[in-house]
Amino acid sequence: MKGFWKRLRFYLIGFTIGLIFVFFFFQNRGCAWTPQNRVKNTILDKVIVAQQDEMIQLEENNITKEVLYEFMAQGDVNFSESLKEQGVYPKVYIIEREVENNLQRVQFSLYEDSYISVVHYLEKDEKPKRYKDLKGVGTFLRLPKDSALVYIDKSNFVQCKARGLASKDQDDLISGMESTGEIIFDKSDLMLAKAEQYITFKQNDTLEVEAKTIWYESRITFKDFYWDYKLPCEK
Repeated sequence: MKGFWKRLRFYLIGFTIGLIFVFFFFQNRGCAWTPQNRVKNTILDKVIVAQQDEMIQLEENNITKEVLYEFMAQGDVNFSESLKEQGVYPKVYIIEREVENNLQRVQFSLYEDSYISVVHYLEKDEKPKRYKDLKGVGTFLRLPKDSALVYIDKSNFVQCKARGLASKDQDDLISGMESTGEIIFDKSDLMLAKAEQYITFKQNDTLEVEAKTIWYESRITFKDFYWDYKLPCEK
C-alpha cells in the first residue's frame, strides 16, 4: 500500500509539472478543452461576418480580414462581461487583446442554430449588445477551414437550379463565398429554430449567385437559388 501512494505522489507531481509546461509554452494556442479555446473554436467553426459600418470601424483599429485569426489567437475571452446566460440567444462573447498599450475589444454573436457569427467592435467601456434583428448586408470575413463545408439539397428542383444558376462543385461555391460572400440580413432570420441565411456571392468574378441556406449536420446546406429568369425546371 505504501508503494501505491508513493507512485501516486510521483504521478501527481509529474502531471502538475506537465500542466505548467503546457500552459507556459502554449498558452491560448493549445488545450482545446480550456474554456478560452472552447469559445474561440466555436466562433471559428462559424462564418464570421460584419456589417458595412462595422467593417470600417474594425479596419480603423487594424483588425482586418487578414489578421482576424491572429487577433483571436492572441486575444483573451472576457467571460465576466460576455452575455452567456443559459438558453438565451444570441450568446455574446467579448475577445480582447492589447497592442502597443491600445486595448482592442470585439464581440462575437452566436445564434442558436445559425452558421453565422456577427462581429462588432467595442470601444473601451462599451457594453456588449444582443443583435436579434440585423439590417442591411454583412460581409464574409472568414469561413471555417472545412473541405466539406457546403452541401446542395438533393431534390431534383434544387439540383436543377444549381446546375443552371451556380455550380455543383463544392470548391467553386466555397471559393466564391470566401472572396465575395455576403449575407442579406433583411431577408435572413438568425433567430429561427432553423435559422435561414440568404447569401450572395460571385463565381468566376462575374456570375452573381443568390441562395437560401440553412445549417444542417455541420454543413451549409443550399435550399434554393434565385435568378432574374426562370429555368426549365421552374416552368
